[in-house]
Amino acid sequence: MPDMINVVVKLLGPAADAVGQDTLEYGLTPEAMLGSLVALLYAKYPRLATGANSLRFAVNEEYADLSTVLADGDEIAVIAPVAGG
Repeated sequence: MPDMINVVVKLLGPAADAVGQDTLEYGLTPEAMLGSLVALLYAKYPRLATGANSLRFAVNEEYADLSTVLADGDEIAVIAPVAGG
């Protein structure tokens, strides 16, 4: 088992604005869950955490809950609601 897995985080819409960029890369321990990554994001980017109740997450283009186990090479999308009609 590898010592670390690497994942790419894509931030969409207002989530990218809150972080100041649209792509991040993280090295995580194997068997890390999406919730652990989200906690890291909220700690590093408090502006992102302010909208936590309205954010959704996808792993490899499939909506996922915080208990989803991440694997090496996964792409995580942080999806914030967009205003408009």
